[in-house]
Amino acid sequence: MKKRFAIILTAAALSMTGCSLLGQDTYYIDQGMEQINSGNYEEALTSFSSAEQEGKHLVESYRGSGMAYMALGEYDKAVEAFDRAVDLTKEKQKDVRKDILMYKATALYQSGDYEGAAKVCDTIQTFGDSADAYYLQGLCYMELDEKDKAGVDFTTAVKLSPQDYDLLLNIYECYDDKNLSAEGDAYLQQALAINSDDSEDIYQKARIYYFLGDYDDAKTELNKMADSMDERSTMLLCRTYMKQDDTAHARQLYQQYMDKYGETPEAYNGMVLCDITDENYDSALENITKGLALSNDKGKQDLYFNEIVVYEKKLDFATAKEKAAEYVKNYPADEAGIRENNFLKTR
Repeated sequence: MKKRFAIILTAAALSMTGCSLLGQDTYYIDQGMEQINSGNYEEALTSFSSAEQEGKHLVESYRGSGMAYMALGEYDKAVEAFDRAVDLTKEKQKDVRKDILMYKATALYQSGDYEGAAKVCDTIQTFGDSADAYYLQGLCYMELDEKDKAGVDFTTAVKLSPQDYDLLLNIYECYDDKNLSAEGDAYLQQALAINSDDSEDIYQKARIYYFLGDYDDAKTELNKMADSMDERSTMLLCRTYMKQDDTAHARQLYQQYMDKYGETPEAYNGMVLCDITDENYDSALENITKGLALSNDKGKQDLYFNEIVVYEKKLDFATAKEKAAEYVKNYPADEAGIRENNFLKTR
């Protein structure tokens, strides 16, 4: 849940070009944001540091640094950077301040400071209603075992954004994580009831069916897009076949994806999952190597994690242990990696 919210929020922010009018001389800011978008967080910090040294656009540079620190799991540093950015905003920059506070609240939530995050969400609402803020506050209350308060915030968030598939799906998943899926079912039903035949709605409904484990209906929805399949819908169809252990179709689609859209770490990771399912571990390592050799870092985290899994499957626990130790060093906030590393310490 924590990781999912951060990803959604980061993706939204990367599309925000109108938060502030930077004007000229934004090379380091632009470079840093591109590096965040591609998953190069350490490089992004270097870019934002260069911007800070120039003394220009400090609000944006501190904001960017906070985003990079948050992605690296260094939440205290992220909060500090966001505080600096907020302190430098002008009174009239309400939208900018609201945006930065949303990041601060997310960093606090990710760090486990749920009360602190909820308080920041209250502050955000003073700048105007925000579905994201109500949603995040609801998550905080769920973690604090205040289910009724969470329900009120979730209801308010949906009223503000009634056709937001991500919001509805994430609220359901929050309840599901707490073994309360029956209470969250209404949110999924609302998402499925959105009446539209455009490709975006078809894709979103396929996502919901996929999440529910109803893979046949997911494929039925995606097949409606036969003439308008894009990158993400093709990738979802690949994953759907994988969930049904149909590695032949999945492998074929992953290859078609790379032929049409180019090689990506994510596509190679799909091939790796096919290899693991087929117990072809040498091929899995070959595909991992190919994916890691690409310049785009986005998606490489999954490849690094599955590299550990493959060495475990090969019973090469010494190499798996080395890979796991390196993984948690590079991705200290990943709970699955921490569990894997702790497990391998016992082997």
